[in-house]
Amino acid sequence: MTVPTSGHDIEAIKKKALIWTIVGFICGGVIAGVFGLLGYLKADQEPETAKKFTKIAMIITIVVVVLYVIVGILYAVLIGVAASSGM
Repeated sequence: MTVPTSGHDIEAIKKKALIWTIVGFICGGVIAGVFGLLGYLKADQEPETAKKFTKIAMIITIVVVVLYVIVGILYAVLIGVAASSGM
């Protein structure tokens, strides 16, 4: 059972931070992973700061994934245009 500290569910904060640390390192790069890790490490002493770090990791990861998708689509379009023009 989790015991809320000053109104915060520390275990839930740590779980979310751990998830975004892993997803951040895999999909968002080192910066997103480090922010997630900082969120995890700060959860016991500073839950509000941990939430902020976790949110930053989440935002960075989402932005990077969206950029990957956009670049992938542009690459596919470029290959399609090059193939149709006979290059």
